[in-house]
Amino acid sequence: MISPISTNMTGSVTPNMTAEAALGSADTARFQSMLEGLKKKADAGSHVVTQKATSKEDKDLKEACKGFEAMFLSMMYKEMRATVGEDPLFGESNATKIFRDMQDEEMMKGIANAGGIGLGDMLYKQLSPQALKKTTK
Repeated sequence: MISPISTNMTGSVTPNMTAEAALGSADTARFQSMLEGLKKKADAGSHVVTQKATSKEDKDLKEACKGFEAMFLSMMYKEMRATVGEDPLFGESNATKIFRDMQDEEMMKGIANAGGIGLGDMLYKQLSPQALKKTTK
């Protein structure tokens, strides 16, 4: 009996491959191309709020958008953390809770400064025409 040849690491179809293996190989190739496209977008630095500001008003608007995104992410993360119960073995002291809240807040500020989830970019794109109108008057 001849056993089918399994998929290779490149995600291409080889002779004597089963239908399931061929579908899996095609899915792998599609997923790899999607990952490469996303990686190129991330490397391109397409986040508007992380780019250098052109004026004081532009800088202030970008900082406000990043701050809003950081606050939103922090609130969302805090609510997600609330769904996880306390450690049943050791419990949690007030100091641990305070430290974890501060740590989470700083982590979300870092994420927002790195580009975040795109909320700051959307806010900036929405508000920048209004801010530019006020500075030209």
